[in-house]
Amino acid sequence: MFYFVKKIYLKHLQHTTIRTMICSTRSLSYGRNLPEISFLRSKESEKRWQHLKYQRANFHNTQKLQLSIYGVEGICFAMKLCSIFSGHHTRRWWLSLNPIQQQEIKAWYWKRRNVFYGSLSIFFLVLLMYYLTHLERDPIEKRRRFIIFNKSQQADFEDRYLTLVFKNEIIPPHDPVYRKIERVLWKLTNSNKKIFEDRAWSITVVDLPFPTAMVTPRGQIIVCSGIFKVVQNEDQLTFILAHEMSHVLLLHMIERYSYKVLMTAVFVIPLFLMWACHSSWKAILLYLETNFLYNVFLSLPYMRRKEMEADIVGLQLSARSCINLKEVLTFWKNMKKYLDLTGQSKYEMPTFLMTHPNIKSRMEELVRQMPKAVDLQNQVGCPNSSIIRAAEKFALN
Repeated sequence: MFYFVKKIYLKHLQHTTIRTMICSTRSLSYGRNLPEISFLRSKESEKRWQHLKYQRANFHNTQKLQLSIYGVEGICFAMKLCSIFSGHHTRRWWLSLNPIQQQEIKAWYWKRRNVFYGSLSIFFLVLLMYYLTHLERDPIEKRRRFIIFNKSQQADFEDRYLTLVFKNEIIPPHDPVYRKIERVLWKLTNSNKKIFEDRAWSITVVDLPFPTAMVTPRGQIIVCSGIFKVVQNEDQLTFILAHEMSHVLLLHMIERYSYKVLMTAVFVIPLFLMWACHSSWKAILLYLETNFLYNVFLSLPYMRRKEMEADIVGLQLSARSCINLKEVLTFWKNMKKYLDLTGQSKYEMPTFLMTHPNIKSRMEELVRQMPKAVDLQNQVGCPNSSIIRAAEKFALN
């Protein structure tokens, strides 16, 4: 539905613009007294016509946000602060008025209530149109995602942040672990050439005990040395890299920041009303409750869905590399054992408070995706492709 609304809106805008240009062209080219126009007036008409041609040549849609990520973060924070302080001072000003003045202001507002309601409707309508005109399809799932940033903006932020955090733990490039990761990466990218296209990937290994890896939108793959405590072979490492690279291909990082900006704009007015209608302590409690509900019902489920989506796409990318699909499930079993041995599983939060799905849910979803993964292996002609029943039996044991 949103797609057709956007399409109709843009078609109407283009149609109106073209009609205006045609009418202007006719008025300039077919004036009734054109032969009798003086020399200066002809020059003026020629300039207007030239300017009109430039306008037609430069017609384009709205560009994406050009601010840096740091600037956007600052703007979002400033918008929240302005809402809080303006609401707080509005309440103090209201309480300083006597009852007669308050009644007069209420009467003034009641007479102009339609203006306020109309302004709010226009504000949210503008946000809706902005949302509809900034939907972009990812190259794999072809889903429409809300994107307002250029990919280079997000990449710059992630690269600077990660370089600042890991600059003292980076392992030198001559370490043998780089050769192992390069071999896996070469196999993964060559078996998925149409998806990765001409993307450039770089590898950085950091000496940290955490069993994790990450990839920035620019293509910088960062692997913590602790991952090799869990990974037993290259097939398992292939799935890990494919999972992280899927986040980049599916635009998850840029989409997350885009929604953050949109939600900040949506909650500006409710945040103002919280502080304008309640005392400071009640407003703080109400803000914390609202933030908690937002995280539980919107933000955290969104993050878990994106992790599951990256698992599914990562499995598909790995399957085209002709790995043993059983090793994907083995990796998650090893991860579960690692968490139990280190005692981290004792402090595991309930699922609805987690940013990632639990291991059991991830394994169950991967088992459901195994038939499609086997079909992909058969399509590319992988030798000795995994058997679905054996993988399911192994996962459930």
